[in-house]
Amino acid sequence: MALPMKRLAENATKLMKHWTSPSATACTRFYCQQAENGDVAAAKPFDTTLLKVLVCPVSKQPLRYDQTNNELISDSLGVAYPIRNGIPNLVPQDGRILDTQIPGAKPT
Repeated sequence: MALPMKRLAENATKLMKHWTSPSATACTRFYCQQAENGDVAAAKPFDTTLLKVLVCPVSKQPLRYDQTNNELISDSLGVAYPIRNGIPNLVPQDGRILDTQIPGAKPT
């Protein structure tokens, strides 16, 4: 049992090194910009079946899909996570705070 766990840890480490490398980051940025600019022939749509397994990375609550803005919404936090080329970006720093008031809160 220890051997598969060791391989899993090694593969996870390799994957993290790859995705945090400058070349992978630049490549991801390039393709995201291409999709945003409409340069990609057909941007992939978001697969709504993922909503069954995806949760907010901060609150661990279910997310709601906003098709108009192409975002995943965390109603518990009031944060919208972008979807680019069909891939949800659930990095907390990339989330957009929504301009909504908490029910029952008094305006300041």
